[in-house]
Amino acid sequence: MSRALVLGAGLVAKPLIDELLARPDLELTVAALNVERARSLVATGAKEGRARAIGLDVTESVDLDRLVAGAAVVVSLLPGALHPAVAALCLEHRVPLVTTSYISGAMAALDQDARERGVLLLNECGLDPGIDHVLAAEQIRRVVQAGGRVRSCTSYCGGLPAPEAADNPFGFKLSWSPRGVLLAARARVRFLRDGRVVEHPNPYLPGGPERIDVPRVGELEGYPNRDALPYGPLYGIEDPEGLFRGTLRYPGWCETMEAFYKLGLLDPQAEAGLGPSYSDLLDQRLPPGSGPMPARIARFLDVPEDHPLLERLAWLGLFSQQPLPDDDHSPLDALAHLFTDKLQYAEDERDMVVMETRVGFEAAGGGRRQVVERLVVFGTAGDESAMARTVGLPAALAAGLILDGRVTATGVQIPVAEEIARPILRGLKKRGIETEVEEGGEETTEARG
Repeated sequence: MSRALVLGAGLVAKPLIDELLARPDLELTVAALNVERARSLVATGAKEGRARAIGLDVTESVDLDRLVAGAAVVVSLLPGALHPAVAALCLEHRVPLVTTSYISGAMAALDQDARERGVLLLNECGLDPGIDHVLAAEQIRRVVQAGGRVRSCTSYCGGLPAPEAADNPFGFKLSWSPRGVLLAARARVRFLRDGRVVEHPNPYLPGGPERIDVPRVGELEGYPNRDALPYGPLYGIEDPEGLFRGTLRYPGWCETMEAFYKLGLLDPQAEAGLGPSYSDLLDQRLPPGSGPMPARIARFLDVPEDHPLLERLAWLGLFSQQPLPDDDHSPLDALAHLFTDKLQYAEDERDMVVMETRVGFEAAGGGRRQVVERLVVFGTAGDESAMARTVGLPAALAAGLILDGRVTATGVQIPVAEEIARPILRGLKKRGIETEVEEGGEETTEARG
């Protein structure tokens, strides 16, 4: 029997664990701070004597070292900041690692050592990042094999309530950490459009988001996500004209997040004296003035007093005298508490993942063309959510490929190599996660900027 170690037992863990436990020749250990949660996830395998759950604080390196040393593959669902320490142990014991997180500078620094030791550190192998890389890599290979020349790659992804569950003013509910959602909403962005690098201090560009119509879903808005430029070389695109990675939300999200940004509510830095209530928190961030809080906010943001944005802020509770929780240390902490209180899925509500990848290219016979590949997945909020399946399954499939000896790559990687991307795509299709492809259309503008 081979052995796998999974670190973490959060919201996306169940599909990954179930997929690994479907392998009859595998012994699985799930190590997490919440050991009761971990035990519930491995219950079936534990009855068969093939799985166990243990409590673990990964900062206790002695226990982690022993667990890594006994594994044939490690899958980490921990916060990204903890991955480099896990990766260092994987290198010491020559054990491959799979994560769903972005490659950090600390992780990238391990690449040469990993290559020299013949160890694979596979990152960004979830949904976004993850399935987006797989789709782009396969599209680009098809274009090149047909004699075309890739000129641009655009990828959008969103984890959202299904249309019937998008019943609050934000059109959004939490399928992952509220703090993670809000930190992403304040990140600097960089992309390439028409051969020109565009940089912006936040994702909210002049001119507003792109409007994207999705069959079975309706109109969504797309805005940039992080830095797209490093992915050109990783995808094998020579001299690209356009590179763009974006997020999808229901209309109104961008103007609301931009308002939070302008009001300083996305600031993660600890502050003394945030104020006794949410209304006081806002008051500290406005110019001195009189009048009701909604009117002052409207003047500050230069919007009419009957603008839907004000309704969203009121519904969330920002104008209320509700006391701030004692453990709030920053404006972002306070906002994350409101998100946690107000933006939860009800039992049996459906969530949804939408992804759209566009590859623009010069066809072998001449002319500019575009292939659009779209993924729409529905799930039931909780352990079987669309988000959990589309994050957890790619990581589990990658771990399976490693256990089967089908991966030769070493070093710090993302899932773009054919030996990784193609089987993951086939595995997802077998599990009902399948894309729709529109080929041959005229190339369109990748993004606004």
